[in-house]
Amino acid sequence: MVRRNIVANIESTRRFVVSPGSLLVHFLIWQVAVITIYLGSRKREEFLPVFSNGLYLGVIALATLVLVGHLFFIKPNRKLDKQDIVYLSIFTLPLIVLYVAMFLNLDFRSMQSLTLIFITLAPIIIWRTEFKKEDYKIFNYTVAYYSIINIIYVFLQIIGMIPVAQINSRDFAIGISERPTGLLFNAFAMSYASVICLAMGINLILKNKSKTMGIIIASTSFISLILSGTRTSIWFGFLIIISMITVSKLRNNQKTKAIVPSLLVILGVGAPFVLLLIGFSIGNTEWSTLNGRTQMWSCVVDRSSEFIPIGVGLDDAFPPKFCADSGWFSNLRHPENMFLLAFVESGPLGLMAYVLLFTFTIIKSFGAFKRKMVLPLILTATFLLSNLIYVSLFHYLPFLPNRPADRGIFNFHLFYLIWIWIMKDAKNLLEKKV
Repeated sequence: MVRRNIVANIESTRRFVVSPGSLLVHFLIWQVAVITIYLGSRKREEFLPVFSNGLYLGVIALATLVLVGHLFFIKPNRKLDKQDIVYLSIFTLPLIVLYVAMFLNLDFRSMQSLTLIFITLAPIIIWRTEFKKEDYKIFNYTVAYYSIINIIYVFLQIIGMIPVAQINSRDFAIGISERPTGLLFNAFAMSYASVICLAMGINLILKNKSKTMGIIIASTSFISLILSGTRTSIWFGFLIIISMITVSKLRNNQKTKAIVPSLLVILGVGAPFVLLLIGFSIGNTEWSTLNGRTQMWSCVVDRSSEFIPIGVGLDDAFPPKFCADSGWFSNLRHPENMFLLAFVESGPLGLMAYVLLFTFTIIKSFGAFKRKMVLPLILTATFLLSNLIYVSLFHYLPFLPNRPADRGIFNFHLFYLIWIWIMKDAKNLLEKKV
């Protein structure tokens, strides 16, 4: 009897490990471990390091190695059709172009990064597996656990029990305060992650599926979003709430199907650029530069001739003092815009690869929206917004010399995998006959 139970447990574990849902669970476990050690290795005025930076880098290396290894245990169980090939080609094209640019720039060391290997292979592995009912349950639980653990870290940072990952103060109603970073490396990333989780929680509530879990995800994510102090994502979060409720109430209204998604993209993604225009007109320096981002964007545009035709590769992209000799931007590893970062690293082809990616996913997301599936559009719009004023698809490499960033795949890629998952669901929905 005992032996039979052991065999059953081993078989149950094996089935879990080869499922795509297990990859999300595995990733979340390492996300918590990595950020915990990272926070414990940061020296702050009120905190002494509990862990060493060497331990942090070691855990990053171990986590990346084990996650890459896990990809080879996940068993593909479906054949790819022509549409699958199109989707995967478009999602992997930016990295394929980057690999070519690295090779042509003799950037061979960066090409060996396990981070890039994982980012390239994980979407393909997930796409080649058939989702089962258990996978969707694991998927929802992963989002719920992320939201719960994240809000715990947020509150511990607010009350000063643990440090924030990145010092970034903002003037709130209660006074100037450091913005919490939760399970990610800065407040911007945490806020966009909260937007994604918020949308997924509301979706569960409105569909009356796992309603309790949906309430937990939505409430914890909403609190995290507000506490992040990131204005664009807070605005976007409110817009998403209104849009999802409106669609659920008027789901058979054809005008709503056309207007709501358009407003979500225009008012949501365009909000920071509206602020930019307003800032110029009223002389508000903070708005007219989007917290200095226009300085970085102008830098890339002014130096555009250096990145044609193949970019500079990854190793030489944005070293310290790339765009400024002093101040905050002197050590920034990116231009706060993924499209421009791709242009620097892999030239015009890299830029066009991201343009194609978002053009394609927006078109497909609009199609899914018409079939009453809202999440693809929300996640696509969130990634588009974050990549215009941040770098949520940014590929930090862990061990390049003289580089201040060493976060590996734990910057935002858990949510990239979630986006892949949702877009695969959208593709399956669009192929079904009404």
